[in-house]
Amino acid sequence: MTGTAPQTGDPQRQGVHRGAHDDRLYAGFAVRDGRITAVAATDEELDAHVGPGTTVHDLAGASVVPGLFDAHCHYNHGGMMVLRELVFPSHATLDEVLAAVDAFARELPEGAWVSGGSWGSTLLPQLSSLEARARLDAVSHGHPVHLYDDSHHNAWVNTEGMRVSGMAIDGSGEFPEGTLKDPGTGELLGVLLERATDTVRTHLAQVQAPTPEEHLEFARKGIEVLNSYGVTGIQDALIREADLVTGHALEKAGELTLHISSCLWNPGPGRAGHDFPALKALADELGSDLLRTDFVKLALDGVPPAQTAAFLEPYVASEQWGARHCGHVTMDPAELVGVLRYNCENGLSTKIHCAGDASVRAAIDGFEVMRSEGFTDVRFHIAHGQFVTPADRVRMAELDVVAEISPFLWYPNVIVSAISEVLTEERTAQMHPNRELTDRGVLVAGGSDWPVEPLPNLWLGIAGLVTRADPGGRFPGTLWSEEALTVPEALRAFSLNGAKAARLDDEIGSLEVGKCADFVVIDRDPFSIEPAEIAGTRVVSTWFAGEVVYEAASVEPA
Repeated sequence: MTGTAPQTGDPQRQGVHRGAHDDRLYAGFAVRDGRITAVAATDEELDAHVGPGTTVHDLAGASVVPGLFDAHCHYNHGGMMVLRELVFPSHATLDEVLAAVDAFARELPEGAWVSGGSWGSTLLPQLSSLEARARLDAVSHGHPVHLYDDSHHNAWVNTEGMRVSGMAIDGSGEFPEGTLKDPGTGELLGVLLERATDTVRTHLAQVQAPTPEEHLEFARKGIEVLNSYGVTGIQDALIREADLVTGHALEKAGELTLHISSCLWNPGPGRAGHDFPALKALADELGSDLLRTDFVKLALDGVPPAQTAAFLEPYVASEQWGARHCGHVTMDPAELVGVLRYNCENGLSTKIHCAGDASVRAAIDGFEVMRSEGFTDVRFHIAHGQFVTPADRVRMAELDVVAEISPFLWYPNVIVSAISEVLTEERTAQMHPNRELTDRGVLVAGGSDWPVEPLPNLWLGIAGLVTRADPGGRFPGTLWSEEALTVPEALRAFSLNGAKAARLDDEIGSLEVGKCADFVVIDRDPFSIEPAEIAGTRVVSTWFAGEVVYEAASVEPA
């Protein structure tokens, strides 16, 4: 590459997919100063952009697609997970989890925490006993242990972890809802749901808080991993002060090879130690074109496997919750409208975590009030939104509400299995109505929720949107195959649609003249192979603003 001289991508066999609601194959494109200056349909058109100072890149039969966009990601935590934490698969058995803790704890210095995950939601009944807590204690080698589940909403903590966090193991005193106790003795079981995790997680954050240098290290690793899968843009779905400072430092150092849309975390009332006005002031100071800070993240419920998601109809009857438990929405309507109005008046768009159909209903009710008050220039996202009633699918289209779908729960997997145990298979079989939402004109944007997904491999999500089958083949069958998307629709869900949802589509998401030259060279043409084969896509190289930011050692075109 030569500074300001145009560069061209020129695949010989497969070609360039622009991704802008245009499924034609292009011969190549030209780049100058990090932006696309031409997209050529033929080799002859492309030749017109090649001069004496042009660097020509022959892609040797590979395909090119726009840089992918992950619409729900936590890249700093993902990097920390890779570098610091104990990691085991969500399909691990209890014995396998305990063996992993045993091996990890043996290598730690005295007093250090065993922290990591993710145990599968299907293990929740097995973990909810004093016997299970004793087994965890036995392999902890005296270390405090905190293991999050596959949603990262809930935790399993050993006796030492609760003790050093100041929790009374005998169950005496007041505890938040979601603190599970033994029904006979009243002792804490170590299973903590939703806000019941706050005490342990707050203590853990204090005693094992990353230094500024470690934050940078985690962020660099997160970006490296994302780039390796062809991701050049993300919406970070939960931003705190340290995340802003870290992103700003990377941008100043020229190391930020992602477009980041930051969702400023507002946990709502009752969460001590959180100062949203101060967070917003810092965001106003540090925000930039590359590090956007114009979204707010709220949460209206928990997750279905722990029965903390809010539904209109009851969960399956259980000893713990009874026969009429529906979960509950965490903000009342007036409170939600007040927060939304503040966001809108300050030009902030809003992403709301909604895992059950009752929380979706509550969020849409609030969005409807905002639209009626004339706030049309902001985005509203339903994050996750696996369960949306037919009536609310219509309202999402009418109110221009984004369906931000994450993690990959549109095909059979561990979390889907856990949901079926608490909601019945019939209700679970109607998760993610992505086909209907798309046909109604709702913008569907895909995200990994990494590190909820073990890695931000969006190619698995893309394949699953089309096949509605587990790309890894571990779980048989399909999930509501009538709601499958086409390959072009699935690819747009993880590129242009994500960028549009984050209000970045004027800059990224498709290969169009004037946009940033963010693109991915891959080893296969997703439009000419069986959809299931998309899951095996390997990235040859990832380009950000016309520069290579990831290059595989050796990948042959498939």
